[in-house]
Parts: sequence; C-alpha cells; structure tokens
Amino acid sequence: MRKYIYVTAIVLVIAGTGYAQNTKELFFNNLSQTTTGIEKLSGNFTQEKEFRSLDVRAVSKGLFTYVKNVEMRFDYTEPRIMSMLVDGTSLRVITEEKTTTYSLKSQKNALAEMSKIMRHCMEGHLHELNTEYALTYEAMEKEYLVTVRYLKEDPGNTFEKISLAFDHKNYALVEIVICERTGYVTTYRFSDLRVQPGKQ
Repeated sequence: MRKYIYVTAIVLVIAGTGYAQNTKELFFNNLSQTTTGIEKLSGNFTQEKEFRSLDVRAVSKGLFTYVKNVEMRFDYTEPRIMSMLVDGTSLRVITEEKTTTYSLKSQKNALAEMSKIMRHCMEGHLHELNTEYALTYEAMEKEYLVTVRYLKEDPGNTFEKISLAFDHKNYALVEIVICERTGYVTTYRFSDLRVQPGKQ
C-alpha cells in the first residue's frame, strides 16, 4: 500500500511539472505571436520610484511609444519634461540640458538592462533572455507574471529582480517593477494602449 502511494505521488509530481512546463511554453509562444504582429504601440505610463527604507515616493507621467524595428520611447510630461529612447544598441536620456547615451551591451545599470529586457519583450523574444537571466513564470488571477533574475550572483549585478505583468486576455504589458540592489524600487504602469498591427 505504501509503495502504491509513493509511486502515485511520483507520477503526480511528474505530471504536474510537465503541465507547468507546457503552460509556460504556451505562454511564451502566445506572447511571441501576439507581439511580433504589432507594428506600433502607444499609450500612457505612470512611473513610481521609491526607496524601501524611506517613506519617499516620486511619481512621473508621460507617453509611451514603441515602433517595431525603430525605437521604444518614454516621453515624460510631468513633473519634468524629458525623453528616454531605446533602439537596438543604445539607450538615450534626453533632457533640456543634455543627452546621455548608454550602450545596451556594455552598460551595467538597471535602466539600461530594463530597456533591453523590455525591448526583447516587445519584439516577441522574451524567452531568449534565458541565456543571460533566469526567467520564472506564474499565472495569476488576472495577469501573467514573468520575473527576471540574474543566473549568477555577482557584486556587479544592478538589480535583484525585474517583474513583468501581462494582461490575461491580450498579453499586453501592463506593469514593470524593477527592484534594484541599491534599495530603489521603480514601477511602470501602462494604460490606454493603442495597437497598430503590421500589414498582413
């Protein structure tokens, strides 16, 4: 009897693991199919930046635009006017005073890495990041949650994790949360997204 229960338990564990893997693969396949068909995406965003040990929170708002194979940009409208542009190789932060450029390949900061991860996401290649990062997937009640962490612990790592939340119905990216090693937590929330599909 004990042997029967033990074997049954093993079968259930294996079956559950296989189902979880299939569900994860299905999610990434659906996400890839949905996003690769988008030519342009635009909408609003709200950014909240806080420090975990202090009761201080800064809120910014603006417009988000993604154009396939061209650029992804955040145009801040309040409280300060500035822009953040990402193409295939670099991240540019543009203010009234100056423009600062970061390489997405060589630069080690949370903003540049978030931009690279988000660009992979928008292009439908999020799953390809598993060569650089550990990706975990979880199906929530209303959202799919993908958490990105480094494969190896290193003092040079800039973030603890980056979480991406996708809408259950249309796989739209609705939220990004960046937990930096410095203690800062930055949250981007997207709304009123407008999709321009590519030509068939």
